[in-house]
Amino acid sequence: MAKTPRNLWRCISSLLPVLLLACPGCGEDKNDFEVISLEGKVEKITISTGQTGEISVRYYSEKHEQEIIGKGLITKETEIQINGVVARLEDIREGDQVRGEVRVEKKGGKNKQIALKIFVDRPKPVGRGEG
Repeated sequence: MAKTPRNLWRCISSLLPVLLLACPGCGEDKNDFEVISLEGKVEKITISTGQTGEISVRYYSEKHEQEIIGKGLITKETEIQINGVVARLEDIREGDQVRGEVRVEKKGGKNKQIALKIFVDRPKPVGRGEG
């Protein structure tokens, strides 16, 4: 009879890690977020230090059925490309048409937008004498 409680304890202790894995984040505060794709026109760029700053983009929100100006933080991890070439925040111009991905973090009833990727497609100049 003495072996049964010990075996039971071994069984329970071996299942405990499995139960914790089956319920990740149980009892923890979760940071809710989603990644959305946006496309619009750059209204304003604010450059802080290094490659960080903020970008304001005017885009059409289907949810609100109107144009909205959204602001997103630019971090050192934000991927920026212009015409397929790696670029910097300073290379983006007000008025540029942009598309990209934004991580929207929801904390305490407030949303924080962080730009993950920004792609600018500018028209290429047409040279003379072609055609």
